[in-house]
Amino acid sequence: MNKQLTIFHRSSLIVLLVFTMTMVQAAVPEGIMEIAGRYAGMAYNGGDLDPVVTVLSFDSQGRFSGSYSVQDENGIFEGRLSGLIKEEGERSFSLEWTDQDGEGFVYLDFSPDYSSFNGVWTRTDGEEQFPWSGRRQ
Repeated sequence: MNKQLTIFHRSSLIVLLVFTMTMVQAAVPEGIMEIAGRYAGMAYNGGDLDPVVTVLSFDSQGRFSGSYSVQDENGIFEGRLSGLIKEEGERSFSLEWTDQDGEGFVYLDFSPDYSSFNGVWTRTDGEEQFPWSGRRQ
């Protein structure tokens, strides 16, 4: 009896584990993983366009993380991207940015093959929009 109960518990645990993994993967919207990559482009910063490298990634459980580095007249500064949301539109996404100058939102529209994006960033008040682009490296 104990041997049968142990086998039952192991089987139940395996079924629960498979179900949990399926649910975690199902929580990630379809097609969203295609944005993962490193993109070189330009972003408006301090009155002109400066080179920016944008990195978008997902961990093994589908959690998003992102970062960017901007090279301006004073050197390189880095920022963080979070709060990825799939917007209306086939390849449109919004994120939150945070860096030494503050925080706000980024809206990105990807090309059909996800090799590039064009977008805008705003401060939290959203009054002005500034360009942000990238091409997959």
